[in-house]
Amino acid sequence: MGSLSSRVLRHPGRARAHQEPGSGAGGSTRRPETGGDAAGHGFCYCPGNRKRKRSSGAFCYCHPDSETDEDEEEGDEQQRLLNTPRRKKLKSTSKYIYQTLFLNGENSDIKICALGEEWNLHKIYLCQSGYFSSMFSGSWKESSMNIIELEIPDQNIDIEALQVAFGSLYRDDVLIKPSRVIAILAAACMLQLDGLIQQCGETMKETINVKTVCGYYTSAGTYGLDSVKKKCLEWLLNNLMTHQNVELFKELSINVMKQLIGSSNLFVMQVEMDVYTALKKWMFLQLVPSWNGSLKQLLTETDVWFSKRRKGIPEIFIENFYHSHFFASLLSKKLIEKFAQYCWRWTGFNFGFDLLVTYTNRYIIFKRNTLNQPCSGSVSLQPRRSIAFRLRLASFDSSGKLICSRTTGYQILTLEKDQEQVVMNLDSRLLIFPLYICCNFLYISPEKRTENNRHPENPEN
Repeated sequence: MGSLSSRVLRHPGRARAHQEPGSGAGGSTRRPETGGDAAGHGFCYCPGNRKRKRSSGAFCYCHPDSETDEDEEEGDEQQRLLNTPRRKKLKSTSKYIYQTLFLNGENSDIKICALGEEWNLHKIYLCQSGYFSSMFSGSWKESSMNIIELEIPDQNIDIEALQVAFGSLYRDDVLIKPSRVIAILAAACMLQLDGLIQQCGETMKETINVKTVCGYYTSAGTYGLDSVKKKCLEWLLNNLMTHQNVELFKELSINVMKQLIGSSNLFVMQVEMDVYTALKKWMFLQLVPSWNGSLKQLLTETDVWFSKRRKGIPEIFIENFYHSHFFASLLSKKLIEKFAQYCWRWTGFNFGFDLLVTYTNRYIIFKRNTLNQPCSGSVSLQPRRSIAFRLRLASFDSSGKLICSRTTGYQILTLEKDQEQVVMNLDSRLLIFPLYICCNFLYISPEKRTENNRHPENPEN
């Protein structure tokens, strides 16, 4: 038989085996006997430690302190591992249902046919749709049929939109591309899927821009999404004059344009004449939709075209605009520097009311100018003058979406000679530059005003 060999397990940093307790003063190392249970099972008995560790068929002597430390460290490590969460993405029930039941059509009990396509679906899932719930629960002949042919009267609905609509019944979330949202909305409305309709509406409100606003506005009216329609109209009121666009002018319908130019909320960067100019550009593009050119070329082309057809222009078309009570006037196109100072002046405004508007140190100030900066023949010297106005400030992102806004609301301000008044104090933390500013002033024709029919809110002029 070969000899039995043994290994001495050394603690790191220690070059020799330690003495066994009770080995005597000479310090000699005492080897254990090779027989018995320990040798047969390859266990190692470590003095000072009750734990038994299996060795590779050999005995070892370990230092009591080092072994205890190692055990404690091992226990701490195990405890740490037990309390450390492990992330592993499991296949969710929703994905399994969508793949197995919807995409694969397993255990289908009804077939839906539409637009030349077939879907193997399940009545229990289809009943989430108000359309199918009514069909299956009533006395309709389709309630007992296994194959149903759907008529699709809405031209906005296509196969892809139906795929998304049917699939939404089998999953928790649906990703909707803005380019597909109108078709999906049409399908959701036909199938009466309230959740999908709401998600389409939220997608539309978040993605309004110059390319989508007209389509969204029309679709919102068709499918009853009043909140989307309102958002689109707000976007148009803010951007029609501030971010003019040739394609947008082409897409705007007569009814929408009428609402915009007739609204006192139209955000005008220049004077009322610029609204007339914008209206003229829009009319030209409606009459000549094939015109292709840049925005810089548009006004010149418009003037040339109308000059040749002056007699045929329906003046009544824009006459009502000038009967509007509120005209917008220029304050500033942009405030480039946060701490810069700006001043604008309307000489002889409001039949002799010389108005100075100043932006300085985050304040906007109105001042009635009479004597300090005289302007002969255009300034009223009445002791007190009143003015009705509304001042608005706004910042937009690159898509024209409103980032922040402030307004004074409609106010009446009475000023004495050379008196100035702060009309708005701006919080610098809320300002985002460039800052667009618009102001509306109340216009009252003296020829048509009488003491008997004067509106109580109308100011003295």
